[in-house]
Amino acid sequence: MNEFLKKAESWFEKLKTTTQMVKDVSPDTILTNGWDMRKLYIHLYGWDNEFLKYAEELKQGKLFHVILEVSIDEYNQRFFDENERLDFAAAEKQFLHKRKQMISECKEILAKYPQNNKEFTGFFFLWEHDAHHLQQAGADISNLREK
Repeated sequence: MNEFLKKAESWFEKLKTTTQMVKDVSPDTILTNGWDMRKLYIHLYGWDNEFLKYAEELKQGKLFHVILEVSIDEYNQRFFDENERLDFAAAEKQFLHKRKQMISECKEILAKYPQNNKEFTGFFFLWEHDAHHLQQAGADISNLREK
């Protein structure tokens, strides 16, 4: 296995770890950015959903890239507005369902569509996005850092 695939697989494992860590955060936690856990679930769901749009491009051998037409804050607000009626349990369920899809896509891409180009690494780097928000929730993320 080449070095890139080893790295991508380790990032995939970290994504599974951070998913569990997010689930383990107390529901009454308020992040340092002011979000409650319901909003964090909506935020992570929204970004997973966006990244899934790029999975098909990766399968076709295209480079991974994200083009935002608005600011990240505006993008996040759109996710919140679209899901404002979700209570905590529904937001958590929606996130976990989408994350399961995301992990399945990652597995499929690694298994069937070998990537040998660093341009693809962003897709497997989603665990860092989780880690950023886990840190805001007060979780210890020291075990996730690259060695």
